[in-house]
Amino acid sequence: MISRKVWQRIQVGLSGAGLLVLGCFSCGGCNINSLLGLGGGKKSVTVVVDPKTQSVVVATTQQFTATVTGSSNTAVAWSVGGTNCSTQDCGSISAAGLYTAPKTIPNPALVAVTARANANSADFGAAAVTIIAAPAPASAMLRGTYTFLLSGSDAEGPLSIGGTFEADGSGQLLNGELRLCRSEAHCSDQAFAGAAASTDANNGTFAADIFPASAFTWSPAPNNIFKLDLTGSHNLRASGILRPNSTSAGN
Repeated sequence: MISRKVWQRIQVGLSGAGLLVLGCFSCGGCNINSLLGLGGGKKSVTVVVDPKTQSVVVATTQQFTATVTGSSNTAVAWSVGGTNCSTQDCGSISAAGLYTAPKTIPNPALVAVTARANANSADFGAAAVTIIAAPAPASAMLRGTYTFLLSGSDAEGPLSIGGTFEADGSGQLLNGELRLCRSEAHCSDQAFAGAAASTDANNGTFAADIFPASAFTWSPAPNNIFKLDLTGSHNLRASGILRPNSTSAGN
């Protein structure tokens, strides 16, 4: 509480400095803070970060935004932090709020993205970010029953191969049957088994036990038909198609 005598000295001092002094009719309600506009009537600044929680895959980015209320200055300063972030990479964030996740998952995997108000550094908002591993690529294993037809040649001359097989979706070829012809009069029927492997969502290889050291390579072609190439020992080269009869590759 300011006494009347002290208030009079303040009035004299401020008047001597060329400042306009508004008198208080009751000094019981006067204090220096309210006099100078520093009272409790000042509005706080609120910062809200969006999204509030987010999972981010390693080595990818996520855009964050900050909404500032309570000040005409809506600028913020972004930062990243968390447990052990001083000794390991927890990612980084640009001045525009674009977060870049680290290449490996930190320990712990939870980090904080913070937006601090430029208007008042004591006011800030934050988002919880969980760094996660990249998802496994979509399965490209052959699954279902297939028919194939190829033509080509090997060290013995021209040949054509046609047949069917089943694929279990886990890399195994079952109940394979094929006919290999070197001429219309020289054909042989054989059963076979084998294994398949995928290289990505649309490409892969498979092998048949009757063609040692050989590989069938399949790749996309129009109308749900795959292009099929066969290479192997003894100058074996053949090309053709692989057609799914039921469920196609990649589930």
